[in-house]
Amino acid sequence: MTPPRRRTQSGASRRDSILGAAKRLVSATGVKATSMRDLAREVGVTEGALYRHFDSKEALIAELFSYEASRLHGWLAHSLDETRGAWEQLDGLVAGFLDFGFREAESFRLILELHETAGLRAGPQVRLPREHFLSVLRTLAERESVRVSDPFAVVLMIVGLLSRLIGGSRAGAVKLSRSDVVALAQRTARAVVDAARAPTGT
Repeated sequence: MTPPRRRTQSGASRRDSILGAAKRLVSATGVKATSMRDLAREVGVTEGALYRHFDSKEALIAELFSYEASRLHGWLAHSLDETRGAWEQLDGLVAGFLDFGFREAESFRLILELHETAGLRAGPQVRLPREHFLSVLRTLAERESVRVSDPFAVVLMIVGLLSRLIGGSRAGAVKLSRSDVVALAQRTARAVVDAARAPTGT
């Protein structure tokens, strides 16, 4: 009797399996509580085999963050219509960010957690969602002569507000409908930009 053939995976497929397992475990228990041993058990490989794909837990987490952040980056790209006015582009980004947070809740929570451990050390090859917001601020400066004193601070404030709105809505603390949340967020983002305008002549 011919023995059953063992199913094998290509290196890329195995790497994807590891990242998928990491996403599940980190989402369930957090970064600190997830060990390489746990990941190996989840994937069904030895711990040594895991290290053939990733040099360390930190490298694995960094790649997971890069993948999820790139998904959000791409999601926002679809929300950005560069043929529209600059303010309308900002509205589109706000709506797209909230849409991702509501529809892709697990990925969004993961991005927030991993940003603390991997995002701040992300290299230039990692496409971060803030790039779109910074781009729109540049468009506002070019088309509308709306220049802010510190674009990065403005983006941090807008993204922070949106993230809290998503969390509050999912927890039931925010009672507004999704459409009302989007409208409120869009007005707030515009107000943040307006309040951060650089003094005339700078």
